[in-house]
Amino acid sequence: MRNSPKSLLDSFVKFMDYGLLAKCADAVIEEIILLVKDEGSTEALQSIKQQMLFIRDSALEGKTPSIELGADKKFTYAILASRELASPKELLVKKSINKVSRILDDG
Repeated sequence: MRNSPKSLLDSFVKFMDYGLLAKCADAVIEEIILLVKDEGSTEALQSIKQQMLFIRDSALEGKTPSIELGADKKFTYAILASRELASPKELLVKKSINKVSRILDDG
């Protein structure tokens, strides 16, 4: 029996775990708040936090954050984290950021 195009497409559809995404984004937000209390704020941390708030809030509404962001815009949190986060405490935040990225990439 041949697969119809619809059934082939269905086999490639991935489902995003919005609850897990919201939880992981919220963890990053909390870690940034603590990091800012300990080490002070930076533009990079504030930008990452704002993007995580957007991701969390979109996920809580059951919406895919990258679609909500719009086709002409891209998230920059991963680039900022890669370039700006290097201290031991910052690397823990970066690890949590990577979890958010994996969920977005897998969804």
